Parts: sequence; C-alpha cells; structure tokens
Amino acid sequence: MPSVNPTRRRLLLGTGAAAALTALGLPAAAAADGPDVTGLGPGNADFPLMSATLIGGTLWIGSRNLAPARVVGYDLATGLVTATVDLPTGTFVQGSAASGGALYLGVTDAPRDVNLYRYDGTLTALGNVPGADVRDVAVAPDGTVYATGRQKGRAAGPGLYAWSPATGAVTEVASPAPNATQGRAVAATATRAYLGTGSNLAGGSGASPATLYAVDRATGAVTDITPPELRGDTIIRRITVLGDDLLAVSTEGAPAHVALLDPADHRVLRAFAVPGTKSVTNFQRRGDTLWFTSTEHGVLWRHDLATGALDQLATPVPEGNSWGLGRLGDTLAGVTEGGTAWTLDLASGAVATRDLVEAGAPASAQLGMSVAARSGRVYVGGNGSIALHDLAAGTVRKLPVPGEAKDTVVLEDGTLYLGVYSSQGIWRYRPGVDAAPVREAALPQAQNRPQVIRRDPSSGLLLLGVQADTTGGGSFVTHRPGTDRPTVHVDPLGPGQLVRAVAAGHGQAFLGGDNARPTGPRGDLAAWDPVAGRELWRTATDLGAGVSSLEVHGHTLYGLTVDGTAFTVDLRRSGRAGYAPVIGRRAALGAAAGTNPRLLSVGGALYGISERALFRLDRDTLAATVLVEVDAEWYSGARLAADEDGVLYTLRGRELIAVRP
Repeated sequence: MPSVNPTRRRLLLGTGAAAALTALGLPAAAAADGPDVTGLGPGNADFPLMSATLIGGTLWIGSRNLAPARVVGYDLATGLVTATVDLPTGTFVQGSAASGGALYLGVTDAPRDVNLYRYDGTLTALGNVPGADVRDVAVAPDGTVYATGRQKGRAAGPGLYAWSPATGAVTEVASPAPNATQGRAVAATATRAYLGTGSNLAGGSGASPATLYAVDRATGAVTDITPPELRGDTIIRRITVLGDDLLAVSTEGAPAHVALLDPADHRVLRAFAVPGTKSVTNFQRRGDTLWFTSTEHGVLWRHDLATGALDQLATPVPEGNSWGLGRLGDTLAGVTEGGTAWTLDLASGAVATRDLVEAGAPASAQLGMSVAARSGRVYVGGNGSIALHDLAAGTVRKLPVPGEAKDTVVLEDGTLYLGVYSSQGIWRYRPGVDAAPVREAALPQAQNRPQVIRRDPSSGLLLLGVQADTTGGGSFVTHRPGTDRPTVHVDPLGPGQLVRAVAAGHGQAFLGGDNARPTGPRGDLAAWDPVAGRELWRTATDLGAGVSSLEVHGHTLYGLTVDGTAFTVDLRRSGRAGYAPVIGRRAALGAAAGTNPRLLSVGGALYGISERALFRLDRDTLAATVLVEVDAEWYSGARLAADEDGVLYTLRGRELIAVRP
C-alpha cells in the first residue's frame, strides 16, 4: 500500500516535473489568457572552447558558441585564468597563432565584419576575410598574417588571404580549389605560404579531396604538393612549420595520415598512419620527438622520427576533443572541447587536469544543441557537455559528453539516449547508475552527424536519422537499447539525401529527407518496418524543400519542411501492398516557422518550435498559433521536449524555459 504521507522527494519524483515546477513557483493550472512560462536559468552554461596557443607560460584559449566570443589566459604555473578578452564579433575563436609575443585570432560568423584580430595586451581589429568563417591563421616571419576558412556558396572555393602589416589591408592571395568546401589549414615561411583544403562539410559527388598547396610569396605561383600518402583523404587538417626544415601535415582519413616534408623542395621525409583515429592535429617537436593529439579521442601521441616508433603517451581527458597543444620545457599543455585544460610532465608522466570555469574562466550560456525531459530532470546539450537540470533540487550539473549531442530522448525508465556528432555514435546516461554518459554503440565513421533520435513504442527500438557530411547522403539507424550493434541502412532515400526527420507510429518508422548541398534531391518520404529492416514505401514529393520534422498523430502523418510549410499524409492504408502516399493538406506557416522548425505531439495537441516561436499547430487547418515568442539561440535548429506531465521545455534566447500550455 502506498504511503499516505509521502516525503517531498518521493512526491516530486513520483509526480514528475509538474510538482517540481509548482515548487519553483509555476502554477498548477494554466492561466486563461495564455500559457504559463517559467525561466529555469541558462540552458547550458560553461566555457566550451575551440583553440589554444601557448605564449610564454600562458595558454590563450578561444571560446566556442559563447556571446560575446572571448579568449582567456590560463597560467600554467598557478592553474588559474588570469585574463579575459571579449571580442566584438564572432561565434567561434578557431584560428589562433602566436608571433613576437602577440596573439593572432580568426573568428567565425562574421562574414562581413571584422574576423581577424591581434591581441598584445590591447585588442586590435585587423580586417575582414570576405564571407569567411575563419578556420586557421598563421604568421610569416615578416608579420604577414595568412588566413583561410569556409566561404559558403563561393564559386571559387575557399581562398588563402593575407593581412599586410605595411598596408593594413586584407587581400586574396589564391583560390586554387573551386570544388573544395573548406580551407582548414595554413602555414607560412619566409618564401612560401601553404594552404590545406578539402571537403569534410557538405561533401559528396565532385567535391575536392584533401589537397595541399604551396604559394610562392614573391610571384603568387601555386603548386599542388599533396604527398601521395594523403591523396584521396578528406581534408588537410593542420600544417605546421617545425624548426627550420620540416613541415608537418595531418589529414582526416581512415586512418589519419601524417607527412613530414622538406620545405625546400617538398620531398616527403617521412609519412605514417595513425591507427584508430580519423583526425590528428596540434603538433609539438623537440629533436627527433614529435608529439600530437587525436581530435576525437583525447589521445596524446609520441612519434620518434629516428626510429619510426609510434605510441600513445597518455589520454589526459578520455574522449575529449582536442583543440590545442603547447610545450614549455618538459611540460606539454593542451585543452579539450568541453572546457578542460591539462598538463603532462614529460619527466614523470604525471597528468593534471583543470576545469576552466573552476579556474576562473567566465561561464556563460552557450548555444543549445538538444533538450530532453522526464521525471523532474531536464537535459540541455551543448559543446562537450550536457547540462542536467534537477528541478526538484534546483541544481544544475555538468555531464561531460565529447562533441555535440545533436538530439536526445529519455525512455520510460529515465535512461537518456544521445545521438552525438561527430562520429561519436549513440551514448547513454542512466541517472544514479552512470557517473557520466557512456558510449553504447558506434556508427560508421562516415555517418557522423545524427539529426534526430526517437523511440518506437511498438518495438522499443531507438530510431535515428543521420547525415554523412563527407560523402553526402545519410542513413536510417535502428538500435536496441542495451546492445552495442545498431543496424545502419545507408542512403535509404537514395544517394544525396540525408535523413533529417524520423517519426514512429503503427509499428512503422517514417523518414523525411533533406540535402546538405544546395542542389540535388530533397523532400522525399519513406516508411520502414524497423524490426524487419525493410522499406514499405518511398515517394518523392513536390514540397520544394527538405523535410524538417515528422510526427504521427492518429492515422495522420504530420510534417514540416525546412522553410516552414506544414503538410499531412493519410496513413490509413500505409503498409498495404500498392499504397501510394499523397501529400494532403498543406499550409505555409509564415514567420512563426522560421527555418528548420520541429514538431512534437503531446497528448492530443501538436506543438511546433522554431528559433522564433513556440506554436500550436491546428490538426485540421494546419494554422499556427504562437504561444511564446522565444527568439531562441540554437546551434543547429530549435528543439522542443515534453515530460510525462505535458510540460514543454525549450530555450528562450539561451535560457531554459518550462511552458505549461
């Protein structure tokens, strides 16, 4: 017999988030004139990062997805953040280089504003690399700053640009790879500049593979010097001048490859593969010893140039994506994506780690990635972490997760499942059992960007839609919780279409397609038997846009396109032989839908979310009624979750809110 006087904890956990929110001040019933909205603080407040450069004894660390973008100075001797510099523009501080005691920085998301800076105690705006997300910067001996990045939609492909200290102007030096989607690496000597390109974002048919170019600084002549060992790989990830005689190059491949070249004539002096990793970067050298990190696993490698020996020296932060490496005497220092600095004593092998927020870095709300809720817990994904909001306790706890949890779902037993980018696969977190999220199942490396994760109530399977950045297309994945072998159906909508939307109902899975490239097929729909692993039907549509989200309600499949059109498909004959689905009702939702909106079925209602608004979708007319203006700041599209009591959770700005309609 249940207790007639349950404790407060049991009451809150037994009745879910509704009681917890009431304790926080949210009324038990909605007001007559609209939904009740409660602010729950920053969705995910931390110091995620994307670069680090050592100058003297200070590691200068660039932020990621914070506003404003900033760099902090982390003192290796004290383990404390001793300086913070806010930047007027940008979202990522990815490009970072040192010269003459000054720090040079390149930022993303400032295509028509300043995206190159110098900091030497005073922040100076250098200029603009036109239309670019700056991915890398390097400084030549004469002070010329070279930069490259991603220039979306540019016919000439990514360019190599130079800032002149004599004129203060930024000029285009070369654009030798029109079919590449990114410039990712630059380096410079007294006589040459180097550019590394490739296509690891929105790749596919016709996209350029990894290519390394040398540019004569006097004549502007461009030469392809790609080492044979690297040709056919995805992208040149890093170019580094090491001493006077060697250029180090790494590239994303399977496995990653490293080549050491003589910069005088670009002969390959040594080349080797790095097993078990797709990307290595961040090089340091002393004599014949080369150190570098693998970006996705947090491994620090050591390579002996004399003997060819390659070994794993340490894993300072397991599964931590690495974004920097420096050396000060016998100490190596680096950072990982989720906001951790580490040092390794080469003499003793001792590793020390430090959370940057605990060290004094200013934590602030980052762009949201995902949201899920159940049993008084709300999870908000970010870069390198999930924030767990315990509504009953009024606490927020950081759960480290490598990469980006693009979408999440909570099962009835409270287990959180995550689809994690890039190439991190399927992760799991069981409150009270797992100290932190753990990887439960891997996906093929090319299937790197999960878009959606749902649970099929009929089979108990998890259903994922995935995008393949490098090859184009994507996959439909089914996974039995508690196992480590998902079933991956590559390109279920044909070559080129990723699976952006997945819904479950009537024992079937419904897939909606989109395309990461500006041209090519998009908007197809398909139904699958997820248990048998076979297609039931597939059809192209005349929607004119990719499918952003799908939900099943009754015998109707409801959908939204990435440009905000709602549509329906009658499912009453779905699965029968000869069934040919037809788009039924459709309606343009207008401004409320924004870009890439998503649907959620809660009880008898359909709700939609965009970066602009939380809205209710009328099941009959497909009219959108705005419930809350949110002006939300998400990294890859707005998300919406509901707990078992029907309370909705999303972001307003970067703040987590609870909404009771």
